Amino acid sequence: MTERQSRQLLQNNAEKLVDPDIRRKYGLDLVTSGTNVYNVIKRSEPDKNGKTKILEKKLMARVLALSTFYADKGSGYFDKDYQGWYNIGIDEMQPEKGEKRTFDVVYAFVRQMENLVRNSKTHVRIIGCCNLLEEASDILSCFDFIPENFGIYKLKSKRCVIYYIEPSNSYKEMRRGSIAEILLPNASMYNNKQDMDYSLVDKRPLIYPSYIIKFGKEKDKMFTVWNNNIITKYNGEKKLIVPMRPYLDETYIQDRVKNIILQFDTRSFHFRNLITFKLFQKELELLKPRQ
Repeated sequence: MTERQSRQLLQNNAEKLVDPDIRRKYGLDLVTSGTNVYNVIKRSEPDKNGKTKILEKKLMARVLALSTFYADKGSGYFDKDYQGWYNIGIDEMQPEKGEKRTFDVVYAFVRQMENLVRNSKTHVRIIGCCNLLEEASDILSCFDFIPENFGIYKLKSKRCVIYYIEPSNSYKEMRRGSIAEILLPNASMYNNKQDMDYSLVDKRPLIYPSYIIKFGKEKDKMFTVWNNNIITKYNGEKKLIVPMRPYLDETYIQDRVKNIILQFDTRSFHFRNLITFKLFQKELELLKPRQ
């Protein structure tokens, strides 16, 4: 997610990047240079001090952060004539609960993919991993799908496969008696099970649009409030627009913004589905406090 996290993975010749068991299994000898990680293929014989020189090395990976996509532009990662596979891994793709949101994860993800693969439509494999911490993660929400039960789901229109993995008996036995299991036995980060909260999901008929809540100029950052309290994704409705930040080409009134935040905090708003709730909540978290 962040540059600090990527630096930690690169420290001490990427000591924490590859699991020790995998290092030993494949005999990896890793060295780093900037954000690049190389596997040493051949070294010289040790000198009298026991030191060796690298004679041959091969690029194994690059370690980048989503948050630095703007700095990575123009770095030449993309090669339109490259015929091999692009294998991109996103570790811990969902922020921890309570972790401060300092940037839009989805926007940063899309822009970083632009830096890496640009217009490539084949030979691109992107694997995102995380524990299930919420009903819908930032990136998962973009697929308009939430896996409610363990299983494998193929979304043809999105060209993706979602693995909602049930903890195996051996994993449960391994975790039994650990500090986490004793102190937080029901935390989703350890049992990978999320109990869905549908209390704010409202399927009542939408009678009339009341107003539009606008977080940004893009359509996906706008929401329509129906029947005074049911929020849906914006679909071109023509009603009063309430901007949630200045400079959105609308009249910004801070008291209106505070009222919307208060209604959300007091659970006065209902939502058409869990994904709409998650997207709306994310936009609120990204708002910068104003005095």
